Amino acid sequence: MTLKKITTLLASMLFITSTGCNSTSDSQLKQTLLVNAADEQVAEIISRILEADKVRLSGGVFTQQSSLVLSHPNVVDSQGNPIMGKQITMPDRFMLLRDNEQCYIHHLNSDTLVAAPQLQCQ
Repeated sequence: MTLKKITTLLASMLFITSTGCNSTSDSQLKQTLLVNAADEQVAEIISRILEADKVRLSGGVFTQQSSLVLSHPNVVDSQGNPIMGKQITMPDRFMLLRDNEQCYIHHLNSDTLVAAPQLQCQ
């Protein structure tokens, strides 16, 4: 076999194995929006995902966009100056998804998917 045929064969095998492992349950989830603002319920779910005491969100989360990015507050000294000078923690990213019956909040950083039956998705 020539080197070109071997390379083509290996590339084909790699393509077949990489496409054959997709999960069918994830492919059924679609990005969505909330029917009504539910900031407290969303904040409660996100707090559980992040294992945080309280998460504060702006009004109307997931009513205009299916994604949410939460940045961490900078640590400041007593005069309000950043202690480290820059933010080194990556922001947390979330996506609102749904299947036919239920809403889910997906934490993209950890790939955690949490069912949210109390939310009403479009």
